[in-house]
Amino acid sequence: MSDSRDIRDQPVDPGPEELGDAGPWRNVPKPTIEELTAPSAEVIDAPQMPTAVKVVGIVLVVVLLALAAWLGLTLGGSGEPAPSPTPSIDETLWAMETPTTLGGYVRGDVTSTPAGAKSERDIVTASYADGNDRIVLLLSRPEDDLADYLENVGVEESEPVGDATCGTTVDNVRLCARVVDETAIAVGGLDEQDFEQLAGLVDTFYAALR
Repeated sequence: MSDSRDIRDQPVDPGPEELGDAGPWRNVPKPTIEELTAPSAEVIDAPQMPTAVKVVGIVLVVVLLALAAWLGLTLGGSGEPAPSPTPSIDETLWAMETPTTLGGYVRGDVTSTPAGAKSERDIVTASYADGNDRIVLLLSRPEDDLADYLENVGVEESEPVGDATCGTTVDNVRLCARVVDETAIAVGGLDEQDFEQLAGLVDTFYAALR
């Protein structure tokens, strides 16, 4: 059976000579695999950052660092307050001022030797009498070891009596002493008082001094 359509009605593919170089049916060659995978020889430089932007960025970094440092100091200081400086001995301890009277005893001569003059300690010596007996009060500061103090004043053998420690010096003077508040308080009997009486006087003097 023959086709009833006229062969003249079929579309005719125009040739290259009719379309010319700009025709829609121009044959474009397909790129090869090597062309697709080969790196491009053209290098595209990254855009340069303006100088003003660089300067602003540097200033911003400096400001942030300064702010962080300030916050650190502020927050660090918001905790517990720093301990106050350790007070000196004069601010925390009683003054080494001997009482004028103590019971029936009346003070006589007083000798004071500040630290640095002849020793590393403040030393006060005061004599007392009640009309019958005579005693001597000795204060020394700072002291922290009673055994060392007794050795320094010439007591070779000692024994505890109440809160004090008593012994006889190389000068044959009976003496009782105790160390309290960084201070040695000693009472020596000049009329052969017994240790119990001298130890009681040490406690009485301590109560009057502080």
